[in-house]
Amino acid sequence: MKLFASFFLLSLLICLPVNAEKKNLRIITLSPHAVEMLYSIGAGDLIVATVEYSDFPKEALKIPRIGNYTGIQIEKVLALEPDVVIAWKSGNKSNDLQKLESLGLNIHYTHAKSMSDISHEIRRLGDLLGKQAQALVVTNKLNKRYKEIKNTYKDKKLVSVFYQLWHEPLQSVGETGWIASLIKDCGGLNLFNKVKTAYPAVSMETVLVKNPKVIIIPHHSGSIGAKREIWKQWSSIDAVKNNRIYTLNGDLLHRFTPRAVDGLEQLCQRIDEARK
Repeated sequence: MKLFASFFLLSLLICLPVNAEKKNLRIITLSPHAVEMLYSIGAGDLIVATVEYSDFPKEALKIPRIGNYTGIQIEKVLALEPDVVIAWKSGNKSNDLQKLESLGLNIHYTHAKSMSDISHEIRRLGDLLGKQAQALVVTNKLNKRYKEIKNTYKDKKLVSVFYQLWHEPLQSVGETGWIASLIKDCGGLNLFNKVKTAYPAVSMETVLVKNPKVIIIPHHSGSIGAKREIWKQWSSIDAVKNNRIYTLNGDLLHRFTPRAVDGLEQLCQRIDEARK
């Protein structure tokens, strides 16, 4: 009888729906974009710790911090006893990730190279946390807007774009970067689209020769005015000559979240102004 009861209980566990919502999980996120994704599917309250710059939505500001871009405080992670650690393979330090893995923690990696990947990652998180219905609502809305934007600009004239990722040293985006995919979606021609490195250091001389029609400078905070001012001395560049140096919200453009479609829309609108 006891053996039968054991088999009966086991069968119940096996037959539990795989999409059952997981409650009372303890999640640590190691990137701002993972925080936004979790809040977007109604799982923000499961986050027990995160990293610096996780500032959206505003509720995320209350989450304890266990690291930043320089590294993760492993001891604090262990003390919090997370059920899942949501990590970013290309953004977190490999040594930290290897250490977390060696300690037997349950690591879930996020990765995105295009707008389509965001929907895929949100659905994966929905599967992980039993939030499939919420994830479907978010991704359907995101995919609809993304398709509309792409269709708006897909047949428009190419416009050369220099994306100033950093100013000292001058850094841009290459062929394989996330930003490169957004520029392409807008019908823009990334000035360094032949460079295999995702985020290459570039020379001002090369920018002058390539003569971009549009210059985009992402900003988070700080001396954005100074970053714009340096271009005034290069009046031979079409973007400078025609006052097409634009500053856009870096959080919208650089984070793999549902808000990225807002950044894409703004980017496309600025690039499109050079066609008029």
